[in-house]
Amino acid sequence: MDIRIRESNNISIIDIDGQIDINAAEIIEAVGWLMKNKKKDILLNFDKVNMVDYSGISILAIAYKNVVNHKGKMKFCNVPLHVEELFKLVRLDNIFEIYRDEESAVNTFYHESPVDNTTLRRRFKRLDIQAEAEFCTWGDPNKVWHQGRILNISGEGLFIHAKSVLPLGTKVALRLNLLSGEIIDAEGIIIWLADKSLQIQSYPGMGIYFKDMAKKVQDKIVVFINRHITSRSTND
Repeated sequence: MDIRIRESNNISIIDIDGQIDINAAEIIEAVGWLMKNKKKDILLNFDKVNMVDYSGISILAIAYKNVVNHKGKMKFCNVPLHVEELFKLVRLDNIFEIYRDEESAVNTFYHESPVDNTTLRRRFKRLDIQAEAEFCTWGDPNKVWHQGRILNISGEGLFIHAKSVLPLGTKVALRLNLLSGEIIDAEGIIIWLADKSLQIQSYPGMGIYFKDMAKKVQDKIVVFINRHITSRSTND
């Protein structure tokens, strides 16, 4: 990963090129340097970012908290669709301000406006929901099941609010009760643990990416989501 810092209208722009993963701590260092030099308006340009993993999400959260703690602002632009979907999966889309392009983002530092979601083309629709779920470590011979509540779900993954959470990277077995009376069995990987200082209402909780899911199971989830989104639109 390479980064470059430049300025536009007194906004510090960090251009990121490559993958944001465990080796991307340079982002934290760059943000820290900007804070030290009293440059508190920061825009992260993701135009050349091709991948963000769960370690990368943690790095972005650390950088974001540093800016907020210094009473600054950090926003994002040119975020690829698959990365924005990842932010949604871990419920950071409610925290991070994401804009379609650099010009739109820079303007918001001077004229506050709602987060720009108008051009988002989701691969899978995401449904906010309150439904029960059970989870355990995949392959655990003791099968210790934990209880949780689904806060949102898509065909790619879900977020579970639970008193007991498992470590990052854990493969989990899931039992999902999606209000239809039928229990759906699935598997996933924990890619995010809710950050208490950023996600008070979601803490403790986990973002889980579906793994090795049979197409018929995914289709069942997608049908459920589409049906409920359509129903809500009709009721509205």
